[in-house]
Amino acid sequence: MQTTTQLLILAFFVYWAIIYWLKKRGTLAKYNISATGPILMIETTKGLHLLDKIAAPRWFWRLFANIGIILMFAGMIFMFSLVVFSDLALFQQALDGVSMEPNEYTEIQNIFLIPGVNQFIPLVWGAIALIVAVFIHEMMHSVLARVEDIKVHSVGLIVALFPIGGFAKIDEKQLYGDELDVFDETDIESESEFDDLTATIEEIREHEKLEKKRLEEEQNAEEVFPVSSVSPNSAVSETFGDKVGNNKKEEPKAATKTQRSRILAAGVMSNFVVALIAGILFFGPVLGAMAPIGTLQITDADNLAVSSGLTKEMVVVSINGQNVTDIETVNQALANVTPGDAVTVRASYDRVIEEYEIVTNASAENINYAGILIQSVNADSPADSAGLKANSLIFKVDDEYLVSAADFSTIMETKAPGDTILLSVQNYDENGAVVETQEISVTLASNPNDESKAYIGIYYTPGPFQISLLGISVGEFNAGGYLEYMKTLPSLLYSFDFSEPKESVMTIFSVLLILMMMPFMSILGDGFGGFSDAMMQFFEPVGWAEPLGIGIFWIANLLYWVAWLNFYVGLFNCLPAIPLDGGHLFRTYFVKIAEKLKMNPERATRMSFRASTYLSGFIFLSFLLMFIWPYIGPYVLRLFNLN
Repeated sequence: MQTTTQLLILAFFVYWAIIYWLKKRGTLAKYNISATGPILMIETTKGLHLLDKIAAPRWFWRLFANIGIILMFAGMIFMFSLVVFSDLALFQQALDGVSMEPNEYTEIQNIFLIPGVNQFIPLVWGAIALIVAVFIHEMMHSVLARVEDIKVHSVGLIVALFPIGGFAKIDEKQLYGDELDVFDETDIESESEFDDLTATIEEIREHEKLEKKRLEEEQNAEEVFPVSSVSPNSAVSETFGDKVGNNKKEEPKAATKTQRSRILAAGVMSNFVVALIAGILFFGPVLGAMAPIGTLQITDADNLAVSSGLTKEMVVVSINGQNVTDIETVNQALANVTPGDAVTVRASYDRVIEEYEIVTNASAENINYAGILIQSVNADSPADSAGLKANSLIFKVDDEYLVSAADFSTIMETKAPGDTILLSVQNYDENGAVVETQEISVTLASNPNDESKAYIGIYYTPGPFQISLLGISVGEFNAGGYLEYMKTLPSLLYSFDFSEPKESVMTIFSVLLILMMMPFMSILGDGFGGFSDAMMQFFEPVGWAEPLGIGIFWIANLLYWVAWLNFYVGLFNCLPAIPLDGGHLFRTYFVKIAEKLKMNPERATRMSFRASTYLSGFIFLSFLLMFIWPYIGPYVLRLFNLN
C-alpha cells in the first residue's frame, strides 16, 4: 500500500514537471491549453453547436430554471440557517465555558470535498461523482446561456492528472451588463451622493475629472445624425450606412435579471435533478435488491479459529445448527458445550456460506463477554490519571465479566465517589489484534453533574463479543434494521402534513440534515460511506440483482456518491456568498426588489454589492470559526475567564 502511494506521488510530480516544460515551450498555448500549477484548462470552441441543439426546447429549459430559482432560494434559507445555528451553538458553548475537542471532522483535510484526501470520501467513487457533479453543473449554465441568447465563448475540461471537472466561458458583459461597471467603480460616489459643501479640495477635483470623463463618453456615443430624425431605412441611411444610427457595431444585448437568474439557477437545479434520480435508484430498486445474511461478524480470530478456516470479516450465521443473531443466542447455542467438544459453525464470506468444524480449546473457559470499547478519555479524569487509553477494551470490572455494555452502567450505579475498582483491559495494535492484557486500578471521583454519583471519565461503545471456546471475537451489526432504515429515510421528505405544517417543515429540515451528514455520522452510529469490503459481507443480492453478484454493491456505491455529492454541491452553491451562484442570485434579486421599491438602479446595484460582500464575509468567517474553534477555543475561554 505504501509503495503504491509513493508511486502515485512520484507519477504526479513527473506529470507536473512535464506540464511545466510544455508550458515554457509554448506547446500548451498552441493548443489553447492553459496551466496553473499542475492543473490544466483545456479550452475549445468545438461542440458549441451542440449546446444550441440541446437548448432548442427553450420553453422546457426556462421552466426547468424557473423551478431551480425557487429551489435555490429554499436551499439558500436552509444553508444560511445552518450557518447561523452553528454560530449560535458555538456562542452558547463559549458562554457555558465549554469548547468542543478537536476531532476527525475538524481536521484540515476533511474541510474540502476532495476524494481520497477527505477521509470520508473514497477516491474512486468520489472522483467519479465529483466529475459528474461539476460537469453537469457547468454544462447546464452553458445550455441556459444559449437558451437566453447569451454568448458562450468556449467550453473545456479541468485536468489534474485525470479530469476533475469542466467549465464554460460565458460572456460576462452580456450576463451582468452594466453592473460590472458599477462593481468596478463601487468606491466612486454618484452625483446624488456628492456634496460640494463638505468635500475636500482633492475630492472636488476628482469629482470634476469624473464628470468630464462622463460627458466625453456621452458625447462620443452620440450619433452623427439624430436617430429620431432619420429612419434607419431612409435614403440618407442607405447612403451614409454606418454613419446614420449605426456608427458603431451593435453591442450584444445584456441579459435581463430574470434571464440571469435562470442561468445562475440552472447549475444548482441540474445537481438536484441528478441527485434525485441517483437517489431514487439507490434507495429504491438497488437497496431493495439486497437482503441481510447475518448480524455477527468476526473481528478477530486466534490460531485455533484460523486453523479451522474461520477468518476476520466472516459473518457467523449459526452455531451447532442454531441461528445466532446476538449475544443471547450465542450463549444459548454454546450452553451445553464443554471445552474440548467439536462445534459446527456456519459462516459466510463473499456471500458464500460454508460449514466449519472447530474443536474447542480444552483449556478455555466457556465464558463469553463483550465489554466496552473506550472511544475517548476525558483529560484530568480518574481514567486519565490511571492510564486508560482510547481504543482499549474493558472486559471485566473487579471479578465480574461485562457480557454487555449495559453491565458496566449497572456496576457504576452501585459505586460511590472515592471507591476503587479493578479493571481488566485489553489493548490492541493498529490491525485490531490484542497485544496485551493488563489490570488497572481506578479511584472514582464525583460526577460533575451529580456529586453523589461516581465518575470515571470515559466515552465508550459496546465492544466486540468474545467467544472464548471458539477463539473468535464478533461485532454485532443489525444489518436488516440498517437496511430498512436506509430504505425508508427518503419517504420522510414527502410526508408533509398540512394540518401540522411546523412539525412537517422541521421533519423535512431534519431529514435534509441527515442526508447531508450521511457519510460522516448517522442516528444509528457512524456515517455511511458506501458498501465497504467489510459491510458487503452482511448482505447478498436477491431478485433481479442476483446474477450481478458483487456488481450490485458497485452500482450502489456509484449511485450513492453521485447522489450525495450532487446534493451537497447544489446546496453549497445556494449559499448567498460571492463567488457562489447563490451569492450572484441574491445580489440580482436584491437589485430587482429594490428597483420595484423605486430605488435608483445604480444605488440599488451598489447596495447589492455591499450586502453580498458582507454576507460573504460573514459566511466565510463562520466556516473558519467552525473549524478553528476546537483548537483556539480553550485559549479564548481562559483569556476571558469563561471556563
